[in-house]
Amino acid sequence: MDNLEILKKTGLFDGLSEEELKLIEKGCSEQAYPMGTVIIEENDAPKEMLFIIKNGDIVISTAAAEEEGSDSFLTTLGAGDAFGEVSLIDNQPHSATVRAMSDAVILLLPGKYFNEIVDSNKNIGFVVVRNIARLVCDRLRDSNFATKHFGLFGKLD
Repeated sequence: MDNLEILKKTGLFDGLSEEELKLIEKGCSEQAYPMGTVIIEENDAPKEMLFIIKNGDIVISTAAAEEEGSDSFLTTLGAGDAFGEVSLIDNQPHSATVRAMSDAVILLLPGKYFNEIVDSNKNIGFVVVRNIARLVCDRLRDSNFATKHFGLFGKLD
């Protein structure tokens, strides 16, 4: 699958025209990550980069509070999924660790290039930020559901 087809499949870009996607594609480069490679480490300074999976599988985890050195699994991602989107918005340290579960090829979209596009085409900024907001809302709902329904198991009377 070529890069433009991957961008069309990426939910963060839902609602963009083909011409707008081509603008985004221009700023992308490819990076290969062998299986097991840590792409982002939790609490690292923001990479100021959007990562879009071209192929391969990625796992996202956070450090488990209970035991040093252990991780809490959050989710897996595959072709067409993106990560690193929050650091494009808030410029804060990364909230999770991202690791390649298989050999993977990732499209890298630098935040600086993304911001230049947004400055010249406000529609791109509006659509992408709206899609990021929806994604963050979905994650918050999932987290609230898990806390509400599974948090009771850890309570002792």
